[in-house]
Amino acid sequence: MNKKLITTLVLTSLVGSAFAMSAGAANDKQVLKDEKGAIHNVVGKLGKVSGATAEDRAFNALDKVSKDFGFDTARGNFKSKESHKDANGIAHTKVDRVIDGLRVFGQQMIVHEANGDVQGVTGDFKKLTPSAKKAELTSAQAIETAVASTGYTGELTEPATSELLFYPNGDKAVLSYLVEVTFMGDNPGRYQIAVDATNGSIIDSINRIEFGKPGGNTAPTGTNAVGTGTGVLGDTKSLNTIKSSTGSYYLVDQTKYMNATGGKIYTKTYANGTNAQTDIADADNVWTDKAAVDAHFYAGKVYDYYLANFNRNSFDNAGATMLSGVHYSRSYNNAFWNGTQMTYGDGDGVTFIPLSGDLDVDAHEITHAVTERTSNLTYSGQSGALNESWSDAQGVSVEGDNWLVGDDIYTPNTPGDGLRSMSSPSIYGDPENMSQYVNTTSDNGGVHTNSGIPNKAFYNFATAIGSRTIASKVWYTASRDYMTASTNFSGARAATLQAVGALYGTTSSYYTALQTAWSNVGVN
Repeated sequence: MNKKLITTLVLTSLVGSAFAMSAGAANDKQVLKDEKGAIHNVVGKLGKVSGATAEDRAFNALDKVSKDFGFDTARGNFKSKESHKDANGIAHTKVDRVIDGLRVFGQQMIVHEANGDVQGVTGDFKKLTPSAKKAELTSAQAIETAVASTGYTGELTEPATSELLFYPNGDKAVLSYLVEVTFMGDNPGRYQIAVDATNGSIIDSINRIEFGKPGGNTAPTGTNAVGTGTGVLGDTKSLNTIKSSTGSYYLVDQTKYMNATGGKIYTKTYANGTNAQTDIADADNVWTDKAAVDAHFYAGKVYDYYLANFNRNSFDNAGATMLSGVHYSRSYNNAFWNGTQMTYGDGDGVTFIPLSGDLDVDAHEITHAVTERTSNLTYSGQSGALNESWSDAQGVSVEGDNWLVGDDIYTPNTPGDGLRSMSSPSIYGDPENMSQYVNTTSDNGGVHTNSGIPNKAFYNFATAIGSRTIASKVWYTASRDYMTASTNFSGARAATLQAVGALYGTTSSYYTALQTAWSNVGVN
């Protein structure tokens, strides 16, 4: 299998406007557009709004920019989703777009304001004509149609779910059931399928690469212990484990801050199957299961990085247990995230060795979890490429030793190569400038291929300022506060500039370096 195809399959997660100032620092209102002329941000000193809550103020702020985006009033077009304040006291309030009270898939706005001073609005809005007022299909019929469309005939990992909403399709908003279908096996799937609620046709189907199977996170109990283990590359690691009342040791780390609310680092095994997972026990706390050792140790490393640098307590920022499953299937050349846990194959020994054995792979998968709970970037087209790129960026930042993704576990007989390169994406056939953007229908619109462009932008920024840690903090803040599900490359430039401005100021050298980093990949 060639490297380009491997890059597409593994590690599952513009010219047009210039962003000169960050929100809150502009002298006048700026309307920022992408290369196609679509507005993705209105920033500047947009005026004062009143309201008892951040949500009230957000709706009043949206009315201030309604003519820019092209809607009449906020109420009736949006509903509140969530709001939080950053370290500077800026409230970032997210709202979902609605039509006739139903959510529009992938359409959100974020209002940025501090004590009623509106500093910007992020998002996009396109006039859509509803296709219907009433569903003709039942939810059960839509689910049956969606499952059949995948071609999978076995037992689902979990019951399929559906949500009646409007799905954008050209200039129309198609009344649809969004069906979630998850199954395991040698070709696991985690599908989002839009089924026309009037005639049962499939409007769209997205197989989210960062997929997998929930394994349950009720860990064994016991007292804290410290063991040792040998990793995939033969190195020795110290492991936080527990000793149960029976005297057996388990790969459960309850020493982290997350344990205050019950969260743990927890590692199990599929034992070369694809369904049930079991706990991994050891009699003397000297661990020889190399894949399990690395999955456990590296999950703890990623947790520590996010907590220390971003003050994020696990992927959900609420101390959720971080569960890893190793030995998935047989000779499985992949790793993935499913919304609940990480899963790692052992590789075939030729293309891959056990995929948990590379810290940047583990960090990549966990970052998909973080992205789901921050910007929730839709996994197709430019937003999907950003989803992959954000995982690559955090992966190489957590590991910190080179600019290759997956180099420790890819083609063990070929030293010095990897799946992707942040510094030179073109080495592996990926674009590193918008002039090389690949328009394709495969791989959800080339999410692994076109990720090379924002990957190179991250590399440009991090090397210009001499700090991956600062660059990764900017990227994380952008995803949390300034990006929506539909953010594209131009919107990502604006989001990261807003983030670096909020963190370090618009007159900082970081801000200028970031402008140059994006401009040098053709995203303006």
